[in-house]
Amino acid sequence: MRWRVALLAFFLVPALWGATDLVGALTASSEVVCPGENVGEDGEEHPGPMRPGDAECAVLDGAVAVGTRSYEQQRQVQSLERRRGVRDGTLLLAYGATGALLSWRATRPAAGRD
Repeated sequence: MRWRVALLAFFLVPALWGATDLVGALTASSEVVCPGENVGEDGEEHPGPMRPGDAECAVLDGAVAVGTRSYEQQRQVQSLERRRGVRDGTLLLAYGATGALLSWRATRPAAGRD
């Protein structure tokens, strides 16, 4: 009985993780947010989400700038991250649900036995 529960948990954990990833990706904001310093048209840093006229977004790794992106590039990066989240969440959810169902059916007691 214990191994049956462990086997189900082995598949239910990825299913829950996938569901969380999927919901997070589907409910993500469509605002374009700079992960570093957002520089506007006037050359000054601006807080908040990027706007179509913003000059660049400095991408930071800790406190070090590792690159810059335009508004359009940052919008595409965020769109790609959302699509990856949907894909990964769907795959994990399908893997976990299928595995849990198959392991539950394979390990359940036979109907005619006592």
